[in-house]
Amino acid sequence: MNGPAPTPPPSSRLLTAYAIPGIRQISPGDDLAVEISWAIANNRVQIKDGDILVIASKLVAKADGLIRTTADRTEFERLVTEHSIGTVAARTFHTTAGAATVAITRTPHGTVQAASGLDRSNTGTRDSTGGGSVLLQPDDPDAAAEQLRAALSDRLGAQLGIVISDSTSRPWRAGVADIAIGAAGIDVLDDQRGRPDDSGRRQGVTVRAIADEIAAAADLVKGAARGLPAAVVRGMGAHVRTGGGSARELVRDFAEDWFRYGHVEAVHRSLGCQRLDVAPASADGDDDILTKVSRALAVVRRGTARTPGQSAWRMRVAGAGGQILISPADTPARSSAGGHPLIEATLGLGALVDRLQSALWCEDLQASTQYTWADNGSPTGARLSIELATPQP
Repeated sequence: MNGPAPTPPPSSRLLTAYAIPGIRQISPGDDLAVEISWAIANNRVQIKDGDILVIASKLVAKADGLIRTTADRTEFERLVTEHSIGTVAARTFHTTAGAATVAITRTPHGTVQAASGLDRSNTGTRDSTGGGSVLLQPDDPDAAAEQLRAALSDRLGAQLGIVISDSTSRPWRAGVADIAIGAAGIDVLDDQRGRPDDSGRRQGVTVRAIADEIAAAADLVKGAARGLPAAVVRGMGAHVRTGGGSARELVRDFAEDWFRYGHVEAVHRSLGCQRLDVAPASADGDDDILTKVSRALAVVRRGTARTPGQSAWRMRVAGAGGQILISPADTPARSSAGGHPLIEATLGLGALVDRLQSALWCEDLQASTQYTWADNGSPTGARLSIELATPQP
């Protein structure tokens, strides 16, 4: 595109989204800009300055050859771990093919998505054991978006914005919606702080996620299942610019994230137990009492004990999960913090019961505790009687 870039039109009160038909099946090594511009020309789709092209991330991944093959579900879950920088939450689903763990993870480019955004749909191969082809996410979605912006703007003779989108679930809301994981040539955020609202008051906190809203609007007309992996959104020209823009601006800093872990994972971490130390809970909550209590015990055993004297006690499940019995360990208690072994053991028993109560809480269980004492006043153990707890909003 020769000459100075034209000034994009302002945003209007009319927003349109049009799926681009006729994009051919993409194979590794294909020039995505060529394929998209061919479909636009072949279907006589009109492109104007200020238009925003929203392109499914799997289209970019296919062109980049980001396809892996897994033998089974276990390999797929290992691939998810390899392409994440941290786990937010994980749950187990029980299927006819066996147990499957679904993890909500942070991707290297900062988004929080199920299975690190890895996609097994529309990849051509999949078997009943969970094996088959897997599409990874683009290595650098912002760089991919900028490359497409430059190439498509030149080919189509218009100043464009690009959004690379992917679907994700959302806290507190059912269903999935598309978000921007890559962007170029657009303002991804619209900071309205300091502007007057309808009442004339200056806004103090509102920052609109423009790129996410554009991705969600485009998803209403496009869809890989319908053979429509890209769409044109028109009416947001005021947010299109010559260069710049990055979907990373949409990622909240980890230190500012109030929801960095699931409620179960937060408790486990507070007890010094990492996610992979214990099998995840069932997603449907159908684990029986014995399974839940055994998992709570495993968390307490494998977690870091911060109060001395806990090693003086042993725990076991009784009554098909209805009770946890705490009794003296086989090895006589020794001081671990320089205090009297009996005093440390007394402190340790109380701390152990408290840790058990916390681990049971995230299993939607609670317990009443009965301590036992020797004639000289020293503790001899405790019995926790388990009962269901009603989760409170």
